[in-house]
Amino acid sequence: MRYLLAILPLLCLLSLLSCEPKDEIVTTDRGAILSFSQDTVLFDTVFVTQGSVTKRLKVYNPNKKAVRISNITLAGAEASPYNLIINGQESIVRNNLELRGKDSLYILVKVNINPNDASLPFLVADSILFDTNGQRQSVKLVAYGQNAVFHRKETIGTTTWTNDLPHVLMDTILVQEGATLTIEKGARIVAGSKGVLLVNGSLQVNGTPEERVVFSGYRREPEYVRAPGQWEGIRILTKSSNNSIKYADVFNTTYGLRIGNPGKAGTLVEGCVIAHAFLDGIIAFTSDVQVVNSLIYNCGQFGFGGLGGGNYEVLYSTIVNYNSTLSRETPAFVVTDYIPDTEIKDKPTSLLLINSIVYSDDFSAEDELLLDVKDGARIEVANNLLRTAKYKDQLGGNGNIFNLEPKFKEAAKYNFRLDTLSPASNAAKVLQTITKDLTGTNRHSTTPDIGAYERVID
Repeated sequence: MRYLLAILPLLCLLSLLSCEPKDEIVTTDRGAILSFSQDTVLFDTVFVTQGSVTKRLKVYNPNKKAVRISNITLAGAEASPYNLIINGQESIVRNNLELRGKDSLYILVKVNINPNDASLPFLVADSILFDTNGQRQSVKLVAYGQNAVFHRKETIGTTTWTNDLPHVLMDTILVQEGATLTIEKGARIVAGSKGVLLVNGSLQVNGTPEERVVFSGYRREPEYVRAPGQWEGIRILTKSSNNSIKYADVFNTTYGLRIGNPGKAGTLVEGCVIAHAFLDGIIAFTSDVQVVNSLIYNCGQFGFGGLGGGNYEVLYSTIVNYNSTLSRETPAFVVTDYIPDTEIKDKPTSLLLINSIVYSDDFSAEDELLLDVKDGARIEVANNLLRTAKYKDQLGGNGNIFNLEPKFKEAAKYNFRLDTLSPASNAAKVLQTITKDLTGTNRHSTTPDIGAYERVID
């Protein structure tokens, strides 16, 4: 009996050891390797003075038994621009890390690229090395870095933004009264979440069909390319005048252009593409705006809105919503002589809507038009393709086409060029002052096409 009592603790210990879960038993099998959520961690574009950007990598042990990772390290060691955070610990190396069977861990990968003299994007590569049971595995790290001109909160006078380096708007940039901001053709302007361009002077965007100016959010990973609301947009303020925005792409905004300069010389928007705005593509208040040869698509509210009166011309333009992820409750095209929820009402209003397409595949009210003005307003709506039930009789004749699918080439892929059988083909009226389309293609001299694009026979 005394003997049994003496060996009882040993028996209990052996029993516990024999019941150790398999997922905690460390295997030395060389075939017990790791798997990863991705074989390459890609940082699309990292602006070099912006600080670090972080991505996440999941490391998974698919085996029933635990594995001991003898080393997790960066191939570039201390010279690497990358750093690792493994289980909350920041380091370029971790040793003897056990990972239970069927368990996983996360590694946060940070990159911080230092400036160099190159004006073009450059590649920075490294890899994470994993040593397990004598086997080495790796995950590639790839980042494209680029020098840039950073604009933090500032007020600027007359200046030119050149096209040699991207311009990054980190905060509010104000063009002061009387000053002119000129943006060269081919320039790229990207913005962070606080970015907004305020214009109290004059804005001259000098893009061309061959060298467009691009405004966008600065995140360029695939999931961000069409994401709205990444920055605020361009706002034309009360003292601003003589603005010209030519051949520019304005993407990822809360609103593309917000214009409110009553009584001032107007704003020209020519050859532009405005897309993926969380609210409005162009919204103007009691202002003078001319939109020519422009494409506005997939906005959360108005594609074009002119509120509180004003003088608006929309010529040879395409304003549409197709395959949009945004839920709208407003028509795509709106002109009123009042501003809702204000005392501004019955303001003089002029509208020329000519040779344009206003359509969608997603608006349940089946009406993409709202013209709410008093008698006496100058309204000319001619040779358009419109989705509207409310104004079909009022705007009948005058070359307008109602509720016929425009037949774009690939609307689901945001290609809004006209297909061969489009009812908009050869249906525009000749405007002598407009001889080219959004791409610089010549308009037909006698039977041009409705919309931003002149159809080219393949």
